[in-house]
Amino acid sequence: MKPHLTHLFLQVGSLERARWFWVDVLGLQVIQEHPGYLAVGGNGGFALGIEEAPAGQVDRGGPEFTMRVPDVDAMAVRLRSFGVETEGDPRDQPWGARHVWLRDPDGRRMSIYSIGHNQMGLPDPD
Repeated sequence: MKPHLTHLFLQVGSLERARWFWVDVLGLQVIQEHPGYLAVGGNGGFALGIEEAPAGQVDRGGPEFTMRVPDVDAMAVRLRSFGVETEGDPRDQPWGARHVWLRDPDGRRMSIYSIGHNQMGLPDPD
């Protein structure tokens, strides 16, 4: 069997605030939930394990999270309806995708995008 990535772990300042952002705002599915731990993902994609970090120990660096949606413009409207600020409006990119950038509740940069047709060879989101 060849190895494959299944999920990443993310430490956050508030598990409750992270659940609100990743599940309520972004619409990801809860895969597992236990005291002090939450795993989100869904649609056969990658999962994110979330744990609350000890006070003052949240790492705001690391990789930039990227999420694909069917309509990034509609998602930008949704984000703003929840009070989430974006770094401007969604913009077309030279590589064929339309992106909007924002920060998660702990200040990590992330991107949400959609494409008109599948230029990256990824499964189409529902």
